[in-house]
Formats: sequence, C-alpha cells, structure tokens
Amino acid sequence: MNKFSFYLGASVVALTLAGPAFAEESADQLQKRVDDLEATVDALRSEIADIRKTPDFSKGAPNFQTTSGDYSFKVRGQIAVDAGVFNGRKGTVDYNDGTDIPRARLGVDGTFAKDWAYRLEADFSKASRDDTTTQSELDVKDAYVSYGGLGEKWKITVGQQKTPNTLERVNPSSDLLFVAVPTAVEAFTNRTTAGGDYKIGTAVAYTDVNWTATAGIYGENLGAQGGSTNTSKDEGWGPAARLTWAPINKNDEVLHLGVSGYYRTTGGRNSIRFRSPAEVTIDSNRLVDTGTLTGINSYSFEGLELAGVYGPLFFQSEYLTTQVDRKVGSSLNFDGAYAEVAYALTGESRPYKAGAFSRLKPSKPFDLNSGGWGAWELAGRYSTIDLTDGAFKGGKENNWSFGVNWYPNSFVRVLADYVRYDAKDSLASPPVAGSFTNAGDAFITEVSVIW
Repeated sequence: MNKFSFYLGASVVALTLAGPAFAEESADQLQKRVDDLEATVDALRSEIADIRKTPDFSKGAPNFQTTSGDYSFKVRGQIAVDAGVFNGRKGTVDYNDGTDIPRARLGVDGTFAKDWAYRLEADFSKASRDDTTTQSELDVKDAYVSYGGLGEKWKITVGQQKTPNTLERVNPSSDLLFVAVPTAVEAFTNRTTAGGDYKIGTAVAYTDVNWTATAGIYGENLGAQGGSTNTSKDEGWGPAARLTWAPINKNDEVLHLGVSGYYRTTGGRNSIRFRSPAEVTIDSNRLVDTGTLTGINSYSFEGLELAGVYGPLFFQSEYLTTQVDRKVGSSLNFDGAYAEVAYALTGESRPYKAGAFSRLKPSKPFDLNSGGWGAWELAGRYSTIDLTDGAFKGGKENNWSFGVNWYPNSFVRVLADYVRYDAKDSLASPPVAGSFTNAGDAFITEVSVIW
C-alpha cells in the first residue's frame, strides 16, 4: 500500500466518523435560519394586514386606520338643504321666500406618527355663484395640524380652527337645536366681521372628564385677510379663551357651566361691525346692524354658559356682551342672550363630551321593516340682542322659535322651525337715532346629512 492510498483511506475514515457531527451542526443552523425566516414572514404578514385593514364605515364614510392606531385617514363632510317662507307683519323689510344650501362641506382628517393629527375641510355652498363676485367662492373651515404628544389630555393646534367662544359655536353646526344660531351669537362671533368662529391661530387645550380649558392667539379668518389699500393690510389679532366645568357628568344627566371671551385689535382696518339676521338662513337681510364702526382701537367679548341634560330633557342658555373702544367718543357696549329647551319624545339623551353637546342618537333608527321611527324632539327658544347704546342706534331684536326635529339615524337630520321676530330701531343709519320696526314670522325647514 503506497502513502497516497493510506492517506486517502484515512481521510475517508475520518470524514465518515465526523459526518454526524457536521450534519448535527448544519441542522441546528438550518433550523435557526428557518425560525428567522418564519419570524420575518410573520412580521411582513402583520405589516401587510396593518396596511390593508378593512376600512370602517360605521361613521358614514370610509375610515382607514392601522391596527396600532398610529395612522388613520377619514373622509368627512356634510350637506344641508333649507327652504323657507316669510310673513312680514310690520316694517319695510320684505324677506324673500326660497331655498338655500347653507352648508356643502367636504374634507379629510386623520392622524400620523401616533401623536400628530390634521384636518382640512372647506365649504362649497357658494361655489355656484357668479364668478364676477368679489367674495370668495370657497370658504375654508378647518385647516390645521395638532400635536398630542404631551399627554392624552393636552393638545396644541396650529392653523385655521374654531375659536373657543360660546357653547353654540363650539357645538358642531350639524348638531345644533335650530336651523340658525341665536342673533347675539351670530353678531358677536361672526367669522368675518367679529372676533369668533374660525380663525388662524395657535391654541393649547386641556380636556379632563369634567372640565376643559382652551386658550390661544388668533389672527384673521382666511376670508377676511388683507385689504385694498396700503393702510389696511395689517390683520387684526388677539387672544381668546374658554373654561368649562361639568360638576354633574353622566350618560343621561349633565350640568354644564362655562365662560369664554376674546380681546382683539382691529389691525389696519380700524373698524368693526356687528349685525345679525332674524335667525333665518334663506335671506341675509339684517334687522339689527351697527354698520361699519370706524376709528376703533380694539373690542372685546365675554360670554357665560349654562346648559344641561336630564334624561330626555335638554336646556342651553348663554349671556353675551361686547365692548368697543373708539378713538373718538365713549366706548360702546352691546349685549344679548338666549335660552333654549328641548325634549326627546323617544327618550334619548343628548351626548356630552369635552364641553360640547351633540345631536340625538336614535335608539331605534328609522326602518319600516323593523318598525323603528328614529328620534323625535320638540324644541323652543327665546333670544334677544341689543345693539343700541344711548344715542347710538344699532337696533334691538327679540325672537321666539319653536321646532320639531327628526333624526332618522345617526347621519340624517330633519328640522322644522317657526320663528317670530320683532326688531326695533333697526336698519337705521348709525349713530342716527330712528324708530324703525320690522316684525314678522318665518317657517324654515332643513334636511342635512353628515358623514
């Protein structure tokens, strides 16, 4: 036997003896690799399922959300169609019978990276008017980004948003008790002529179970920025805040107390105007109107809120006042108030959350097959506003309203309101005293859908 044959034989014997060890080691490595691959596949499957999660339609529109909840996207919007007829009893104002679409909104909102949220919503209800009009045909409502990483109770919001003024404005427009807001709320918180409603700013909000606090600094609404001359470019601005407390906060029993206010400069315009229609939406004729007040340094607003729920009974009231600081002459003081009450004939209670009330949610949605008739509600309201201060005559108005509301389901609402209005010293040329009276009746209906 030569050396080569010896070494070859020895190698074969050695490999034969070592084979099981090599095989065992390879099997362990292979098993580890298989386990790693299975873990990777499971992770990929989880991510794919997270991304492709079936959208939720429970709120009327597709709501996409990852399983972790860190990312979401939802389409939102509402449409409201109004019709009304009027009967003028006194005065020269002739309200026109007709129809209107006061709201045709479309938008999106969602969350990203867990702590961030956004909302963009615009109203297209005026987009069909003549393109030659000087007014904007697109009314941007919300356009903001918010951050909630400081804790679940804190939120910082930057962009165009609702200012924290009056319970009636904070409540969603789709959930209000009547077709139109009270005269004083419209006059003192109009988005383009006064200090409230939607404006661009930065706000910090804290929300607990029984109370909320919001404060911010706000400029102008997108539709009221700038001006036509070099001296009217500066925007008005100022702080606004709201504090609410609910000492009683149960599913069917709520007591709400609140206070809000704002202070604003007039910017380069040096003017302000307070006015309001007769709590109607079909015709924009104003029965009380201060006219454009010029030479104004600043103005301020304060409001007190009292509201509650007791089973099917709901009530809401506010007192509102504003002060105008003029460069020439004494300051002007105006005020107004309203009180409204509603009773759900079908027994539901109005939901309450974060210092605001929302519409009835029918316990038995309308369905002819199952016999459900939705939720039915009776409502009444008294409101008053006084835009007269001494010799300055902006008008006084008192309104009585009665309504029947039907909620077929959580998305559709049908309102039918009767309004009896009575305005004095109205349509005068401020500050000239006058004795103008306009009084009459209105019947307004609205059908709206929200998703």
